[in-house]
Amino acid sequence: MHALLLTALVALSGIVAVPRLDSAPPPRTTLLVLGDSLTWGSNYFAKAQTRLAATGTFDTVVVDSRWGRRISGPTSARYSGVVAYKTLVADGLRPTAVIVALGSNDVAILVKRREFVAVIDDLMNAIGNVPVVWLTVHRVDSANVTRQSQRFNSTLIKELARYPLATVFDWVSVATSDPSVVDPDKIHLTPKGYEVRAKVYLALASELAQRASDLTSTTTTTLPTTTIAPTTSVAPTTVPTTTVAP
Repeated sequence: MHALLLTALVALSGIVAVPRLDSAPPPRTTLLVLGDSLTWGSNYFAKAQTRLAATGTFDTVVVDSRWGRRISGPTSARYSGVVAYKTLVADGLRPTAVIVALGSNDVAILVKRREFVAVIDDLMNAIGNVPVVWLTVHRVDSANVTRQSQRFNSTLIKELARYPLATVFDWVSVATSDPSVVDPDKIHLTPKGYEVRAKVYLALASELAQRASDLTSTTTTTLPTTTIAPTTSVAPTTVPTTTVAP
């Protein structure tokens, strides 16, 4: 009787009862740091992955780095960043943001801008439509490699301007502002340098988390995704490099 009365009252009032739906849980976020020996050293000496995960900025953090790894090439995941990325995705990883720390090995082999463009685009196309920060290369072990590093960096800045979700971080300024971060071989880093590098990754992870969140918010509204302006420029160096004891 009470149920019939309630139904009648609802019908008369014109009110439609809608069951309450709980909010869907936010999608899981994953940060991938894809690098070579410099990233490997940051993980070994400064525990980069552990510290990135401890911040809770991302639900999952993966630091994938190998000695001698280049950006691209038809080789194994050990020596090719593109193959490594595709292998991780095939294994189920779904990065929502990526820090790319590759190029140091390429500048010792590749010499032409079009070659740099090809490998940069190869990796960016593999990564797809997620926020990316790519660190510039600092190698001063020979005059020729130094020139190639500069050519790579200028190409990187120009090429990533084509990708609205990509930015470049100026690692060169960090390394040159405090020479004690660079190893005597003029390629790798000192223990202090790996600590500084890890702190850069921590700062970039925070930035990427915000950018990924903004992107998700934008794409779940009626606003067009093209309202996200390109932000490709060399990021200012804000990470201190002189406060860490050698």
